Amino acid sequence: MTTTMGRATVGAVAAAPAAAVGIARRRPVPPCPRPRLLAAVLALLFAPACRADLVFSPSVELRASATDNANMAPPERAHGRVVEEAAPGFSLSEQTARLNLKMAYQLHFYTGGGDDANSQRHQSQLQASANARLIEDWLFLDSAASISQQSTSAFGPQLSDQGYSTVNRNEVRTISISPYLRRRLGVGADLELRYTRDQVDSNNAAFGRSQSDNLFASLASGPALRSLGWGLQLSKQRQHDSVAPDSSSSGANGSLNYGVAPSLNLSLGLGYDKLDYGLGGVSQGRSWSTGLRWTPTQRSSLQLSHGGRYYGASNSLALQHRSRNTVWSVHYDDSVTTSRSQFLLPAAVSTADMLNRLMSATISDPLLRAQAVEAYIRANSLPRSLATSVNYFSNRYSLQKQLQASVGLNTARTITMFSVYDTRRSALSARQSDSALLGSSNETINDDTRQRGASVALNWHPSSRFGATLSADIGNTRSLSTGLGSRQRSLRLQLSRQFQPRLSGNVELRRVHGDGLSGSGAYTENAVALSLSLKL
Repeated sequence: MTTTMGRATVGAVAAAPAAAVGIARRRPVPPCPRPRLLAAVLALLFAPACRADLVFSPSVELRASATDNANMAPPERAHGRVVEEAAPGFSLSEQTARLNLKMAYQLHFYTGGGDDANSQRHQSQLQASANARLIEDWLFLDSAASISQQSTSAFGPQLSDQGYSTVNRNEVRTISISPYLRRRLGVGADLELRYTRDQVDSNNAAFGRSQSDNLFASLASGPALRSLGWGLQLSKQRQHDSVAPDSSSSGANGSLNYGVAPSLNLSLGLGYDKLDYGLGGVSQGRSWSTGLRWTPTQRSSLQLSHGGRYYGASNSLALQHRSRNTVWSVHYDDSVTTSRSQFLLPAAVSTADMLNRLMSATISDPLLRAQAVEAYIRANSLPRSLATSVNYFSNRYSLQKQLQASVGLNTARTITMFSVYDTRRSALSARQSDSALLGSSNETINDDTRQRGASVALNWHPSSRFGATLSADIGNTRSLSTGLGSRQRSLRLQLSRQFQPRLSGNVELRRVHGDGLSGSGAYTENAVALSLSLKL
């Protein structure tokens, strides 16, 4: 059942995921903040001014799968299995003037998956975020935590519905906490000072555990200047890694923007960046950029920028358009990044975001729309995100250039979602950081990679109780430094039925085909799965 509870009973509920998460961890993750700081934050959050009821929704999912290739092996090593799965879980949410809290947790238990090194008995999934206003118009707090399964390499079987299998996948755990001060200095300027502490951990010892401390300061023009604006930003980051050497980065940037018209804004930026890889030298240099933002209507916007940084030319594009029945989105950017940074801020095309924009024409209230989107995803067993490039495990810094485009179409009985991506990663730091991950035979495979792919999902819902989703995706990964390549194809049909308000069922048929790890062999899987989901 979905229940609400006062603050006095929250502790008992919050302790449940912590105990369950511990089952799947090989090493405990220490809390980021100091105990006294955490106690002070909790005291502020639970103060009478922000007391309200939490919405707690427990659930359980039962699933049985039959597959003819449990571990995505070549035909000569393929073997079939019937796997039973039980997944208790819950969601926790609250939205008030002081606190916006969202949490979803599931603990999956498997039987029949096998006892070999490529199987696991259980795994956890967690997505949690909290945004709090601690002191009105002064002190704020952002925090997030996650536990997920991630692909170890882009060259091999990718994440699918075989949660019991550990082939080319590992568990990744992230946590971040970010207190910040935000203050308006009269009408002339806005000030923000932010500190962020985050940690990324994995059960893959070669990827290790890393912690990062980030400082950010921003001073920008206030509402007094309408046509002409300015901004100054300073940033500093230090990263400690259990596998790779410590690294650091810093930057200083200034910007000017001018409103040519109410819908058109031009900008100019100058700055300086420095990045110490820890292993592989230091990169630094001046940066500059020019850009524009055009918003002809409330439903359309275009942002463009062009400039240069220490690694060469730098460009970005953000295009969004919405009509009554369609949404369009195109994004391109280039940046120096790491695998751990991508795990903290995933760049996938969110199904919820696309549906939220599609439904905005019919549901104006944002809270009601968010609830409708979540209910639609659950009722039709839609993927949480559309296909995107694989954020493979690496301890190196890379220059990433990524293009993503997506289209959503909504009719009376169907919703269609289509996305494409093209991502290139060129390593900047020394490959020795990945020697334990890749071994000597594949040490250059991630020096320069390119991933391209597309996905489409067609959902048909003739009634509020029945839905069918046909989805397909294709992905190609190529190592430009070695010539090795890997291809993945999948086709799925899902039938969903709402039996009662709290009970639903799902039938899935799937076929997956691709190349093995580093192009070592082709594999094919055919599977059928039956599941029941009950909200308690």
